[in-house]
Amino acid sequence: MTAPNGRLALCTILSVASILSACASWSPWQGGREAPAQRVAGLVDRAEPHWTIRACGQEHDRLLEPSAELKRLFDEVGQPGQMSIFAELAVTEKDGRWMVDRTHRVESTGRGCMDTSAAHSRWVGFSLADGWRVDVGAGGMKLTSGDAEDGRQLSMISEQLPDGALGFRGVHDQGLELWLYPTGCIERTTGDYYHLSAVLIRDGQRLNGCGYQGGAPLAD
Repeated sequence: MTAPNGRLALCTILSVASILSACASWSPWQGGREAPAQRVAGLVDRAEPHWTIRACGQEHDRLLEPSAELKRLFDEVGQPGQMSIFAELAVTEKDGRWMVDRTHRVESTGRGCMDTSAAHSRWVGFSLADGWRVDVGAGGMKLTSGDAEDGRQLSMISEQLPDGALGFRGVHDQGLELWLYPTGCIERTTGDYYHLSAVLIRDGQRLNGCGYQGGAPLAD
């Protein structure tokens, strides 16, 4: 997949829904009506006969109705015999249980709920193999890498394409451009799953990675 050439037009990302924080926000079930969609992250357990999730910051498990996608990813990402795994999900509540609408992350490595590195980011693109990460937030885009440009932060312009791809680059064309595509990605170092594929274009060099939606609201 090739990122478009030329300067990006300054625009507002309108078609992506606003999100809640990366960890769960409690939403009591009311009178049989479905609660609004929300993001939850936590430890998913597939013990029979019911799947459950212990959401970040919560003391009790919730019943979970997994999607076919989550079932498949649990098998692909998890180790043989593994019964619990960290996941971040988009869910709606129905009849007292969470129904999985979309899977944002499934990780058998990392710090799970203890990882708050994306709490203030709207989007994250990264590659562990190539040692780079770009956080996109209200203040612009920040590059973290293992070289002299570590911590480089730029004011940015952004664009969304009709196919859902998101592009970000420095206002003054400073050789840094991030593209996020709405296709799933397996991080090749860890085998973990993320719901976006990422391409970093840095001084003309194209680097592939994965991406996901952070915990910050998409609009101020």
